[in-house]
Amino acid sequence: MTLYHDIHISRAPKRAAAEPGFLARVLARFGYVKATPGPFRASRDRSHGIAVGFDYVAPHLIEDRRIYVVEGKTRPLFALVTKIAAPAMSITSVGSLESAERAIESFSYEKALLVLDIDTLGSTTDAVEKLIAFRRRSPDTPVVIGSSLFARHDFSLARGVIADASVRLPCDCVSVALAIESAVGNSAMRFRAA
Repeated sequence: MTLYHDIHISRAPKRAAAEPGFLARVLARFGYVKATPGPFRASRDRSHGIAVGFDYVAPHLIEDRRIYVVEGKTRPLFALVTKIAAPAMSITSVGSLESAERAIESFSYEKALLVLDIDTLGSTTDAVEKLIAFRRRSPDTPVVIGSSLFARHDFSLARGVIADASVRLPCDCVSVALAIESAVGNSAMRFRAA
């Protein structure tokens, strides 16, 4: 990802100044080494811009969790969760809420997280009843629900009876990441309040 490149600036590598500047000295003190033109080859970085990377979800929130994704055949949620939750212990796509519940119960000694497209559960009444029953059997599992019928994303406990966070589908990586972080935090808050 290139953040900025001015077409008026030459792409030719520049020679380093004889004296390091103030910022170079500060960065060197913290262990950062000055980049040289050598590593930037035209085949690897065509713009000589700055490439950055970051975690969508704080790794400490999900690295000890198994994430189960329940959705239809197109699996857009699974693709998003796979992209943003790489530090998780595992990410599994399951065909139904019952399959996810069996998997969560089989690893009862490990933490889990459920991401669910409730449009695949049938009517809204059926979906709510199934989620209430799931929450009674597995109250410590954070639940993120998604639906195309929702008016907006909701990362609060407004739907706390059935979920810890919710997203309106279709959505993007950032929305799912915020929902996962909110669900883990809201789940912990529910137990502190109880």
